[in-house]
Amino acid sequence: MATKTTPIGRIEPISEARAPEGDKNEHFVASLETYVSDVIGIITVLAALFFIVYSFLAAFQWVTSGGDSGKVTKARDHLVWGTLGLILIVATYSILGLIGGLIGFSILDIGGLIELITPKP
Repeated sequence: MATKTTPIGRIEPISEARAPEGDKNEHFVASLETYVSDVIGIITVLAALFFIVYSFLAAFQWVTSGGDSGKVTKARDHLVWGTLGLILIVATYSILGLIGGLIGFSILDIGGLIELITPKP
């Protein structure tokens, strides 16, 4: 006896699922904000992956240094610089928000910036 299965949900292509409703200008602004957000997320993930690989390589250098103080110092420096790089990448979002607040408009609000520079009819 065959049992009938019912679908749990519907999977839509990404382009349709994330497409905002509205007129052309609003659609463009919302799409641009989505893509900028995606790029920032990808860069953050890549930075984290780079940090992990860099840390493993530095730890391997440290373990295989054989007590040589020069190699240990070099490995420790790699760990420190990798950690500082990751912190800087993650903190960039806050730094941009602070700069935007100081100069009077939000740099992180891509939609607002586009609305600000587009001519009004």
